[in-house]
Amino acid sequence: MKRVLIVLILLMVPMTALGSDLSKAFYDGVSHYEAGRYDDALETFLSISDQGIENGKLAYNIGNAHMQKRDLGQAILWYERAARLMPGDPDLIFNRNVALAQVKDRQEEVANPVLSVLFFWKKGVPLKSLQWLAIGSGVVFWALLALQVFLRNTPMKTAAALCGALFAILASTALWDTAMDARIHKGVVLPKAVSVRSGLSDTATELFTLHAGSRVVVEQQRGGWVRIAFAEGKIGWVKKEAVGVI
Repeated sequence: MKRVLIVLILLMVPMTALGSDLSKAFYDGVSHYEAGRYDDALETFLSISDQGIENGKLAYNIGNAHMQKRDLGQAILWYERAARLMPGDPDLIFNRNVALAQVKDRQEEVANPVLSVLFFWKKGVPLKSLQWLAIGSGVVFWALLALQVFLRNTPMKTAAALCGALFAILASTALWDTAMDARIHKGVVLPKAVSVRSGLSDTATELFTLHAGSRVVVEQQRGGWVRIAFAEGKIGWVKKEAVGVI
């Protein structure tokens, strides 16, 4: 793994604002991890997370601790949570890919071929980056429009029109992706293996088996069960505790 040692992070607020208890817990976690006491490190870092603190580096370090404990499902869950907060971090990308390479189930994403061609440019672009691109293009568009009105310059009008078209595409795509991100709940399979069944019972027909680290879409929850979708045609029920929601 790349850079498995705990990174000395400053969370989203200054360390002094965290309070002595959380500050001490963080430094204790660092000491435990560097000494190879991964159970203790995990416990202390989770105690920080349990305070409601969401930070990409913290989630990344929790994922690293799980990887050291060979808990692939939990490691990928926390790497995915970290990726939502710092999608472009190179160390996270490296460690996440190392973990994903160990997942037994290979998922084939089914995409609309027409949409794939039209929106090829946004493949791999994080949602947050897409949102900022939309905001930036909007600012440039309105600036060019204001200059065109003031200067009555034809080339400026053309540039404003082109930038306006770009802004419309980026903004609509960002809005759509934001809505989908809020509506679709993604999860990760946690146990080494779990049977996906046709109904809400241990005696229901086993449809297929998934293994630790497999990423799924959580479609609905009913009682202590959740219905998940792994790929086209691979949908079924598993117990709620078998899936960690990203």
